[in-house]
Amino acid sequence: MALPTKSLSLALCSGGLRSYICATLAARDSRIGVVHINDGRGPATRLLAALDKQTITLKPSKTWVIDADYIRQMALAAETTGMITSESSDAFSALNPLRDLQFLSIAAGLARASKAPTIYWGVHHAPKESDAIARIVEATQQFNALLGMLTPDFKLTIKTPLLGLEDGQLIELGQQMGVPFEQTWSCQMTLDRPCMSCPACAWRIRAFRAAQLADPLVATKR
Repeated sequence: MALPTKSLSLALCSGGLRSYICATLAARDSRIGVVHINDGRGPATRLLAALDKQTITLKPSKTWVIDADYIRQMALAAETTGMITSESSDAFSALNPLRDLQFLSIAAGLARASKAPTIYWGVHHAPKESDAIARIVEATQQFNALLGMLTPDFKLTIKTPLLGLEDGQLIELGQQMGVPFEQTWSCQMTLDRPCMSCPACAWRIRAFRAAQLADPLVATKR
Protein backbone atom coordinates (compact mmCIF):
# COMPACT_ATOMS: atom_id res chain seq x y z
CA MET A 1 0.00 0.00 0.00
CA ALA A 2 1.46 3.34 -1.10
CA LEU A 3 2.01 5.95 1.56
CA PRO A 4 0.04 9.22 1.15
CA THR A 5 1.97 12.01 -0.54
CA LYS A 6 2.89 14.89 1.73
CA SER A 7 1.34 18.22 0.89
CA LEU A 8 3.44 20.98 -0.64
CA SER A 9 4.43 23.99 1.47
CA LEU A 10 6.37 27.05 0.35
CA ALA A 11 9.25 28.52 2.33
CA LEU A 12 10.60 32.03 1.88
CA CYS A 13 14.38 31.57 1.68
CA SER A 14 16.79 34.49 1.51
CA GLY A 15 19.96 32.41 1.62
CA GLY A 16 20.43 33.48 5.22
CA LEU A 17 20.56 31.57 8.44
CA ARG A 18 17.09 32.11 9.84
CA SER A 19 15.15 31.29 6.68
CA TYR A 20 17.24 28.13 6.15
CA ILE A 21 16.35 26.87 9.63
CA CYS A 22 12.69 27.67 8.96
CA ALA A 23 12.75 25.82 5.61
CA THR A 24 14.42 22.82 7.23
CA LEU A 25 11.67 22.77 9.84
CA ALA A 26 9.04 22.90 7.09
CA ALA A 27 10.71 20.04 5.21
CA ARG A 28 10.20 17.72 8.17
CA ASP A 29 6.41 17.81 7.75
CA SER A 30 5.85 18.45 4.05
CA ARG A 31 7.31 18.65 0.60
CA ILE A 32 8.63 22.15 0.15
CA GLY A 33 8.97 24.68 -2.58
CA VAL A 34 11.61 27.34 -2.06
CA VAL A 35 10.88 31.00 -2.88
CA HIS A 36 13.88 33.34 -3.15
CA ILE A 37 13.13 37.01 -3.82
CA ASN A 38 16.00 39.16 -5.03
CA ASP A 39 15.14 42.64 -3.80
CA GLY A 40 18.31 44.25 -5.06
CA ARG A 41 20.43 44.01 -1.92
CA GLY A 42 24.19 44.42 -2.30
CA PRO A 43 25.10 40.83 -1.35
CA ALA A 44 22.52 39.35 -3.76
CA THR A 45 25.12 37.19 -5.53
CA ARG A 46 26.36 35.78 -2.23
CA LEU A 47 22.83 35.08 -1.04
CA LEU A 48 21.94 33.30 -4.26
CA ALA A 49 25.11 31.19 -4.06
CA ALA A 50 24.14 30.21 -0.51
CA LEU A 51 20.64 29.34 -1.69
CA ASP A 52 22.07 27.05 -4.38
CA LYS A 53 23.89 25.06 -1.67
CA GLN A 54 20.79 24.96 0.49
CA THR A 55 18.57 23.58 -2.27
CA ILE A 56 21.00 20.70 -2.77
CA THR A 57 20.48 19.80 0.88
CA LEU A 58 16.75 20.56 1.09
CA LYS A 59 15.87 18.94 -2.25
CA PRO A 60 12.77 21.10 -2.77
CA SER A 61 10.07 20.03 -5.20
CA LYS A 62 10.45 23.39 -6.92
CA THR A 63 12.51 26.54 -6.58
CA TRP A 64 11.49 30.02 -7.63
CA VAL A 65 14.02 32.84 -7.91
CA ILE A 66 12.04 36.05 -8.31
CA ASP A 67 13.72 39.21 -9.57
CA ALA A 68 12.14 42.02 -7.54
CA ASP A 69 14.90 44.59 -7.40
CA TYR A 70 12.23 47.26 -7.85
CA ILE A 71 11.71 46.92 -4.09
CA ARG A 72 15.13 48.48 -3.56
CA GLN A 73 13.94 51.57 -5.43
CA MET A 74 11.59 52.24 -2.52
CA ALA A 75 14.47 52.52 -0.04
CA LEU A 76 14.00 55.37 2.41
CA ALA A 77 17.66 56.36 2.64
CA ALA A 78 21.04 55.79 1.06
CA GLU A 79 22.43 52.39 2.02
CA THR A 80 25.70 53.12 3.68
CA THR A 81 27.09 51.13 6.58
CA GLY A 82 26.97 54.12 8.89
CA MET A 83 23.25 54.63 8.37
CA ILE A 84 22.21 51.05 9.08
CA THR A 85 21.46 50.53 12.75
CA SER A 86 18.96 47.65 12.73
CA GLU A 87 19.70 44.70 15.01
CA SER A 88 17.87 42.33 12.70
CA SER A 89 19.64 39.54 10.84
CA ASP A 90 18.67 41.53 7.74
CA ALA A 91 20.00 44.97 8.52
CA PHE A 92 18.58 46.53 5.35
CA SER A 93 14.96 45.44 5.82
CA ALA A 94 13.78 48.56 7.66
CA LEU A 95 14.83 50.79 4.76
CA ASN A 96 12.10 49.37 2.52
CA PRO A 97 8.50 50.27 3.39
CA LEU A 98 6.14 47.28 3.51
CA ARG A 99 8.83 44.91 2.23
CA ASP A 100 7.47 41.97 4.22
CA LEU A 101 3.99 42.58 2.83
CA GLN A 102 5.36 42.48 -0.71
CA PHE A 103 7.34 39.30 -0.02
CA LEU A 104 4.31 37.56 1.46
CA SER A 105 2.10 38.67 -1.44
CA ILE A 106 4.52 37.17 -3.96
CA ALA A 107 4.76 33.94 -1.96
CA ALA A 108 0.96 33.79 -1.64
CA GLY A 109 0.53 34.08 -5.40
CA LEU A 110 2.99 31.25 -6.00
CA ALA A 111 1.37 29.16 -3.26
CA ARG A 112 -2.08 29.55 -4.79
CA ALA A 113 -0.82 28.68 -8.26
CA SER A 114 1.01 25.64 -6.88
CA LYS A 115 -1.85 24.53 -4.62
CA ALA A 116 0.42 24.81 -1.60
CA PRO A 117 -1.74 25.57 1.45
CA THR A 118 1.06 26.73 3.75
CA ILE A 119 3.78 29.41 3.56
CA TYR A 120 6.63 29.25 6.07
CA TRP A 121 8.06 32.63 7.02
CA GLY A 122 11.16 32.88 9.23
CA VAL A 123 10.35 36.42 10.31
CA HIS A 124 12.82 38.18 12.60
CA HIS A 125 11.80 40.62 15.31
CA ALA A 126 13.87 43.35 16.91
CA PRO A 127 14.73 42.17 20.45
CA LYS A 128 14.56 45.67 21.95
CA GLU A 129 11.00 46.25 20.75
CA SER A 130 8.78 44.81 23.49
CA ASP A 131 5.68 44.73 21.30
CA ALA A 132 7.41 43.34 18.19
CA ILE A 133 6.18 39.77 18.58
CA ALA A 134 2.61 40.83 19.29
CA ARG A 135 2.67 43.14 16.27
CA ILE A 136 3.96 40.38 13.95
CA VAL A 137 1.42 37.88 15.29
CA GLU A 138 -1.41 40.34 14.68
CA ALA A 139 -0.11 41.24 11.21
CA THR A 140 0.15 37.56 10.26
CA GLN A 141 -3.38 36.92 11.48
CA GLN A 142 -4.67 39.87 9.48
CA PHE A 143 -2.83 38.76 6.35
CA ASN A 144 -4.20 35.23 6.74
CA ALA A 145 -7.69 36.70 7.07
CA LEU A 146 -7.12 38.72 3.90
CA LEU A 147 -5.97 35.61 2.06
CA GLY A 148 -9.16 33.89 3.20
CA MET A 149 -11.19 36.68 1.62
CA LEU A 150 -9.20 36.76 -1.63
CA THR A 151 -8.89 32.99 -2.10
CA PRO A 152 -12.15 31.56 -0.70
CA ASP A 153 -11.77 28.49 -2.91
CA PHE A 154 -8.38 27.55 -1.44
CA LYS A 155 -7.22 28.04 2.14
CA LEU A 156 -3.78 29.65 2.42
CA THR A 157 -2.01 30.01 5.76
CA ILE A 158 1.22 31.77 6.72
CA LYS A 159 3.14 30.11 9.55
CA THR A 160 5.90 31.71 11.62
CA PRO A 161 7.36 28.77 13.60
CA LEU A 162 10.49 30.61 14.71
CA LEU A 163 8.72 33.61 16.18
CA GLY A 164 9.48 34.02 19.86
CA LEU A 165 12.72 32.05 19.81
CA GLU A 166 15.72 33.86 21.22
CA ASP A 167 18.81 34.00 19.04
CA GLY A 168 20.63 31.25 20.92
CA GLN A 169 17.56 29.02 20.81
CA LEU A 170 17.38 29.49 17.06
CA ILE A 171 20.94 28.22 16.61
CA GLU A 172 20.30 25.32 18.99
CA LEU A 173 17.23 24.33 16.97
CA GLY A 174 19.26 24.43 13.77
CA GLN A 175 21.94 22.25 15.30
CA GLN A 176 19.38 19.72 16.53
CA MET A 177 18.02 19.41 12.98
CA GLY A 178 21.50 19.11 11.50
CA VAL A 179 21.36 22.36 9.54
CA PRO A 180 24.71 22.93 7.79
CA PHE A 181 25.28 26.51 8.92
CA GLU A 182 28.20 26.93 6.52
CA GLN A 183 25.68 26.95 3.66
CA THR A 184 24.24 30.27 4.83
CA TRP A 185 25.25 33.89 4.28
CA SER A 186 24.43 36.75 6.64
CA CYS A 187 26.89 39.57 5.92
CA GLN A 188 25.35 42.62 4.26
CA MET A 189 28.57 43.74 2.61
CA THR A 190 29.66 42.80 -0.91
CA LEU A 191 32.80 40.95 0.19
CA ASP A 192 34.28 37.49 -0.30
CA ARG A 193 34.10 36.75 3.42
CA PRO A 194 31.97 37.96 6.33
CA CYS A 195 33.02 41.46 7.37
CA MET A 196 32.34 40.64 11.06
CA SER A 197 31.32 44.26 11.71
CA CYS A 198 28.01 44.99 9.95
CA PRO A 199 24.79 44.65 12.02
CA ALA A 200 23.94 41.32 10.38
CA CYS A 201 27.35 39.85 11.21
CA ALA A 202 27.06 41.23 14.75
CA TRP A 203 23.66 39.53 15.12
CA ARG A 204 25.12 36.23 13.91
CA ILE A 205 28.05 36.47 16.32
CA ARG A 206 25.67 37.08 19.24
CA ALA A 207 23.44 34.20 18.22
CA PHE A 208 26.23 31.63 18.08
CA ARG A 209 27.74 32.91 21.31
CA ALA A 210 24.37 32.63 23.04
CA ALA A 211 24.15 29.01 21.89
CA GLN A 212 27.79 28.43 22.92
CA LEU A 213 28.57 27.05 19.48
CA ALA A 214 31.22 27.90 16.89
CA ASP A 215 30.05 29.36 13.60
CA PRO A 216 31.51 27.10 10.88
CA LEU A 217 31.15 29.82 8.27
CA VAL A 218 33.50 32.08 10.20
CA ALA A 219 35.89 29.23 10.97
CA THR A 220 36.21 28.26 7.32
CA LYS A 221 36.81 31.86 6.24
CA ARG A 222 39.81 32.59 8.44
